[in-house]
Amino acid sequence: GHAQVCERHFKSEHLRTTSTYTDCDGRTIEAPMKLTRLTPDAFPAIFPDCPSYISDSRTSREEPELKRKRTENELLQKAIHESQAAFEKEEKQYKVCNLGELISRVNERPNKKFWCTTACEACLNVAHIEPALQAPEMLVSVVVTEDLSVSVYFKCAPLVSDDVCIPDEVRDVRVLDNLLDSVERYCEKKARQQEDKVGGVLRLLLSLLDDICDDELHDDERADALIFLKEQCKLLTKKSNGVRYSAELLVFSSILHTISPHAYKFFRHSNKNDSVMKEKACTKQRKLLTLQ
Repeated sequence: GHAQVCERHFKSEHLRTTSTYTDCDGRTIEAPMKLTRLTPDAFPAIFPDCPSYISDSRTSREEPELKRKRTENELLQKAIHESQAAFEKEEKQYKVCNLGELISRVNERPNKKFWCTTACEACLNVAHIEPALQAPEMLVSVVVTEDLSVSVYFKCAPLVSDDVCIPDEVRDVRVLDNLLDSVERYCEKKARQQEDKVGGVLRLLLSLLDDICDDELHDDERADALIFLKEQCKLLTKKSNGVRYSAELLVFSSILHTISPHAYKFFRHSNKNDSVMKEKACTKQRKLLTLQ
């Protein structure tokens, strides 16, 4: 008689357990079948209790185009997953929900040389303090309040500038970093502008003093005073490593230091190159005392 086989001898792709139907609206309806049916190309290929060579374990070869598309899709899905994971990691690392979290994140980050950070329960204050001989001056400050709103002040007045974009609130540490960098660049630009302005005024003043000195209508007393003023203006235009003092100024400083140390100290502090001047003046004074 004919050998009989059941569905266990067929691969799953050769077994039909559901039936599909597409209605006039284009909807596909799928329903289970009472009996399992075989596909037209089905053939018995699994024989568990027989030698292995009887079973068909070969797999059909995948077409190159289908394989390429499958590989591209797998790589795309992997890239999307990695990008999503990186995004979630960054969100967790940089996003903040309240002032306490912001202060904690700021404290974890390395300190920036330009800024000083102070915090309390009500606000976070990031400021730049200008060093001074007397009381230090707070040049600029960035204040984040309890509701994470942010304000920027330049010399105690609200900063208004097209060079600095101030956000309404800070809910991301990177937003605060970008704001601080922008404010620092603004301060550097202001400093350069101020330096250029001072340099221009000093050059104009030197030109006017030259005109007065060339005019021979002044007496000797005023001539000495004008020469002294010219030298002081020139010193203000020089960098510390390019300063050269005249012999007259060094002698004057030495005598002044001998007569009145307090007056000399005031005079020295009024000069931006005071440390260099002090050293040269003291050397000159020692030579004078040696000669005496």
